[in-house]
Amino acid sequence: MNVPLCLLTVAHFISAAAGAQHVALERQLQEEEVRSGRRTCRLYCRVGIGFHLQIHPDGRVNGSHEPNQLSVLELFAISQGVIGIKGVYSNRFLAMNKRGRLHATEWFSDDCKFRERFQENSYNTYASVIHRNHRTGRDWFVALNKRGKAKMGSSPRVKSQHVSTHFLPRVGLHDSRERGFTIADRSKERRKAPPPVQAPPKLLTKGSVQAGAVPRRTQVKYWPKYRFG
Repeated sequence: MNVPLCLLTVAHFISAAAGAQHVALERQLQEEEVRSGRRTCRLYCRVGIGFHLQIHPDGRVNGSHEPNQLSVLELFAISQGVIGIKGVYSNRFLAMNKRGRLHATEWFSDDCKFRERFQENSYNTYASVIHRNHRTGRDWFVALNKRGKAKMGSSPRVKSQHVSTHFLPRVGLHDSRERGFTIADRSKERRKAPPPVQAPPKLLTKGSVQAGAVPRRTQVKYWPKYRFG
C-alpha cells in the first residue's frame, strides 16, 4: 500500500473522530441544560433596527444591535413559567425595581423573577412577578425602545401587544454575521464614448436646432375628464 495514501486515510479517520466527539459534546451540554432548566442564549428584540438585550457589569441594562459578550444570557427556571435572567459575562441578574426600572444586581431576589409567556408570533414576553400596577392589575414587562434603551415597565405604553416587549431567544451564540452582496454596475464597464466634436458657433435662426443638441422635452399635462349621467 502506498505510504502517503495510508497517512491520508489515518488523518481522515482522526478528523472524523474529532468532529463526532465535538458534536457529541455539544449535544451533551444541550441535554444537561434541558435537564437543569438552564438555557444559554441571546434575547433579540425586533423593535427599531433590532437589539439584543445586554447586561453590563456596572448594573446598566440596554440593547445592542450587534451581538457581543454582554448579550450572552443564561435563563434558568425557578418555578413553572417563572425564570431568572443572568448575564454570563457580567455575572449579574436582571431585575426590576418597584418603579418599573430595569437594572442588574449581584444578588438574586424577588425583583429578579420574571414570568415568561409565549406569544402567537413565536416571540416571548417577560413580566415582573411581584411588580405591577396594583390599581389596574396590568403587568410590567421588560422592554426596549427604538434606540436600544431600557423602557420603564410602569409606562402605560409598555404592553404585551407592543413590539418593544417581544423577545426571541437565539440559541446560536457563534452565528456569523450576515454577508451582504453588491451588484455590479454594468454601465461603468462600457467604454466611454468619445466626446462630440464641437462645431464652430453659428447663428441659429428661429426653429433651427444645433447639431448634437438634445431636444428639450415638452411637458404635456393631461386633465381628467369627468362624465356625469
